[in-house]
Amino acid sequence: MPATWYYELERRNPLLAQAGVIGFVLAIGLVFLSFFDQRELLGVSVWNKPIKFFISVSIYFWTMGWLMEDLNQPKKVSRISLFIFLLLTGELIIITFQAIRGELSHYNISSYFNAALFQLMGIMIFLNSVVAAWVLFLFTKVKNIPKGYLMGIQVGLIIFLIAGFEGFLMAGRLGHTIGASDGQEGIFFLGWAKAYGDLRVFHFLGLHSIQVLSLIGWYFFRDQPRKIAVLGLIYFLLSSSTLWMALEGKGLLG
Repeated sequence: MPATWYYELERRNPLLAQAGVIGFVLAIGLVFLSFFDQRELLGVSVWNKPIKFFISVSIYFWTMGWLMEDLNQPKKVSRISLFIFLLLTGELIIITFQAIRGELSHYNISSYFNAALFQLMGIMIFLNSVVAAWVLFLFTKVKNIPKGYLMGIQVGLIIFLIAGFEGFLMAGRLGHTIGASDGQEGIFFLGWAKAYGDLRVFHFLGLHSIQVLSLIGWYFFRDQPRKIAVLGLIYFLLSSSTLWMALEGKGLLG
């Protein structure tokens, strides 16, 4: 079953399919590397952030590669896929490069060079959001797939974009923890602060809404767009509640 799914994904979008595989392989490689390289940043392995980003970006590669087949616009999809690949690969390169140097990749303005890399990542993420908005616009023109599934994709992309721009709130603050400095005791692997507000929670939940809602739309509400729209609203309200908790300095476990 997984092999069959992947072969179909590669038929739909070979670039993003293969990029996702490479990303997952590199994430596994970094996990093994972390056992030998004991350096830490903010209390966790220097490789923690690259591992998380390789996994998250690879999931995004696969998601967009799969979904965009339904746009039935191969030339535009090819162009969009290349943009997604280049922009997010660029971000991954910077994050990994900074880990190699033992430097923070995000919110790091300790030197002109580090600040330039941080700013460059911000530009690439902004451009990727523009591309995602383009995909959302193209999906408003799609008529040949189940309406509930289509609604799940559209609502998922809208929440994705909102959560993506929440990242600029973190950038403006030069940190993600409210009520304390970054680097507090956090949940295993994810690192979300236990006792303080953490802006990354909504960022994570919102960015992955595209996978959650499109899958639910396909498997449970394929021909029920109103129900998936209501579910999408509930998902947004519940996930965004973590943003308000974070802004008030409240941790998930604190």
